[in-house]
Amino acid sequence: MPSLSGSLGTWLLVWMVGTKALRGVEDGVSDVGNVSMNQVEVIVGQVVKHHLARCHLVLASATTTDHATMFPSILRRLSTEGQALVIVELASLFTEDQATQDHLLQGVWGDTRTNCRVFILLVDESNNLIFRFLESSKLWLEPEAPVVVIGGPAAVRALTHHTSLRNTIHMLGLTLHDFKHVTSPAGSKDVKVFRRCLYCNDGGMGIQQLLQESSPSSPVQWGDDDTVFPERLENFMGHTFKIVTRGYFPFIAYMRKDADPSSPIYLVDCLDARILNAISPHLNFTFEIIEPWDGTWGVPLTGGNWSGIVGTLQHEEADFSLNLTPSPSRMEVITHSRIYTYDPFLIVSPKPKPLPRHSALLRPFTEDLWVMVIVFTSAAGVILWLLQTTWSWASGQPGIEFDSAFLYIWGVLWQEPLPYSSANVSDQVFVGWWLMFCLVTGSAYRSSLVAHLSVQSKELPINTFEDILSRRGWSWGSRPLRGSNFLYFNQTTDPVIQELYKNMPTYDIKEAMERVMAGRFSYIVKKTKTTTQIAPLYQDRYGNSPIHLSTTEYPIFGGNSWGMRKGAPFLGQIRRLKQRLMEAGLIDLWLKDVIEIKNRKIRANRSEEDDNVQPEVDDGQVVLGFDHLQGVFYLLLLGYAVAFLTLLREIITHRCCTHPQPFIDNVPSLGPPSPST
Repeated sequence: MPSLSGSLGTWLLVWMVGTKALRGVEDGVSDVGNVSMNQVEVIVGQVVKHHLARCHLVLASATTTDHATMFPSILRRLSTEGQALVIVELASLFTEDQATQDHLLQGVWGDTRTNCRVFILLVDESNNLIFRFLESSKLWLEPEAPVVVIGGPAAVRALTHHTSLRNTIHMLGLTLHDFKHVTSPAGSKDVKVFRRCLYCNDGGMGIQQLLQESSPSSPVQWGDDDTVFPERLENFMGHTFKIVTRGYFPFIAYMRKDADPSSPIYLVDCLDARILNAISPHLNFTFEIIEPWDGTWGVPLTGGNWSGIVGTLQHEEADFSLNLTPSPSRMEVITHSRIYTYDPFLIVSPKPKPLPRHSALLRPFTEDLWVMVIVFTSAAGVILWLLQTTWSWASGQPGIEFDSAFLYIWGVLWQEPLPYSSANVSDQVFVGWWLMFCLVTGSAYRSSLVAHLSVQSKELPINTFEDILSRRGWSWGSRPLRGSNFLYFNQTTDPVIQELYKNMPTYDIKEAMERVMAGRFSYIVKKTKTTTQIAPLYQDRYGNSPIHLSTTEYPIFGGNSWGMRKGAPFLGQIRRLKQRLMEAGLIDLWLKDVIEIKNRKIRANRSEEDDNVQPEVDDGQVVLGFDHLQGVFYLLLLGYAVAFLTLLREIITHRCCTHPQPFIDNVPSLGPPSPST
């Protein structure tokens, strides 16, 4: 028996004319010579008992006069099997107002505890209520729900080809030559049983007869499970699937047979082509490639419709697509197979440039550490002066000048302290801890300085969106956003991405890479674009490149898969085979191989003049020279300049602010000068 599991909920008892149906069970059958009807009961009972055990049964009928005896007869037979049974009386259901109908039909697939659901439909020449019921219950979304149809040949044939059952895999038909008068003379042979298959007639829908004739004199004999429901869709019998896609290398690449835009297209070497070529022979199907009507991936339109590939699948103008990114909004109108790869966003930025050598003296410590050292050193000088001043006031002994205490603390930090001695124990304790602090700080600075002098330091790379926003004077851009790329930025709730998207212009790859090479610009692009269009042009044969690819990747909605139209009966088979390819490691291998083949062709066609990469030379040994120690000389020149300016200030101050004293002879005065003098 095929797998009948799925998200098939428990049906509600929609409507039942109780007393009338019960009287039919008790009286209607006894009043009719039910030869053909008994055979229908036996066949339905055996199908349910041997092939649909433990399934929840849904018996739907319009309960017209043509069903007056058939309906209660089948109901009686099914009730003896002890299975759950729901009766849907269509004539009563559709007399209710629309709100009541919607409320009842919402519970049709609401209970996930049911393993499987089986529809038993009694049809006659007028199938309008049956068609309406099947469309309202959305049976076409549940391809593995078995359907048993009972009625006249014309009515059953019409329902077999109805669009509401276009995805139903397991369908059994019981036809009666004289359905309006199900009683007939004993020994008549007027019940036939057939099975409808989706892909059996050169890849199309077909009918396979199971019981040519059935009568009471020839008891019904069933074989194993495969006799009734054998279809597992492991062989599509050459069926041609229509696949909608658009170019997206390395996943999808195709060409036209000629220059005419309406000419057929065919796949060339790419990842999805290799997957299709591996799956199609195994499942025995062929495919036809088409493009979306507007050449887009798919974004929401008005009225619940979608554009592009998603819209093509939504309106069932194609069976499935190739590489397509699933999103919550897209999954409301189409189905996806399992994710088999992903293509995240990367940030392409200039490779971090070397930091200037003259700032090597400052790089051993970070900015906040430098601030802390300066603040604590200055505070230590003030504290030492306060300790000495307080002790001098309390003991009456001489203290220390403020400039002497301040310069002493800084001298200890630079390991050139001024001569200083104190009999004050508190001063000695304070100075001892300060010496310990300076020992650790100085050792850390010297060791880090040696590393920064011998190894060229570089700017921090751009690895995240936060890094872009934190850089002053930094700009960024992306490719024109379409499809899932547009949805990713437009529907995000991340404040960082929102801020980034608010001021993000779009550029093509050539213009964007010119900006990247000019500096202070980042380009947000898909990973496959960096490996197939950027890296081959900006990377030499040794792997050197002037660009930096961020280590952080930003996946779009979790990955990429194949899109399927809703209710596609072939979804499980394609999903299973793709899973086997993933577990074997073939998809990752094929993707790397496709990219490498493409890159080799690009490098072969690239001339030496087009080389955008400057080779990096590093012999592993560093000899310190003026370039490494230029910061020290700049500091020395700064000291000379400060000393000269200080000298100049002293001279100017001395000349301007100091008045010469009048000359006085060193002869004692004998008295006041005489008036004549």
